[in-house]
Amino acid sequence: MAITAMTWIVALGGVLIMGVLGSLQLVAVLRPQSDWVVKNVYGGSPDDTDRTAYFAYHQGWAWADVLIVVPLQLAGSIGMLLGTRWGFLFGLLASVPFCYSAIPLFIWDRDLHLRKPTAFYWLIVWGMFPAFGLLEGSYCFWRLLTVM
Repeated sequence: MAITAMTWIVALGGVLIMGVLGSLQLVAVLRPQSDWVVKNVYGGSPDDTDRTAYFAYHQGWAWADVLIVVPLQLAGSIGMLLGTRWGFLFGLLASVPFCYSAIPLFIWDRDLHLRKPTAFYWLIVWGMFPAFGLLEGSYCFWRLLTVM
């Protein structure tokens, strides 16, 4: 498959976003209850809600990102840049968490008061992640359809 400028944008965008998120989540996996992680990765405060639910919720996301989402995105980006079909398929699969994760984050944050709905929250959780997920998913799907 041909590698276009859009392929580079999507692949490197995925690596950049998941590289930052994966690095933060890896710190959260290694030091789940440290003050720095609570302040800079999780957001909110465990004192505002049930501590067990707060840490279990955030640890679930951290482990899922480190073990599943980040490796899937990295493999997809590498495969896209190599021009392989499996790379675009992995890219399509990796786009799903970008869109899907915003929904439970919104519901749990609203119901459990885990984070305050700030401009940063709306820009990142409900802006950048779903927008990139839709871009990556649409692009990879289109590339897979045009090959056949």
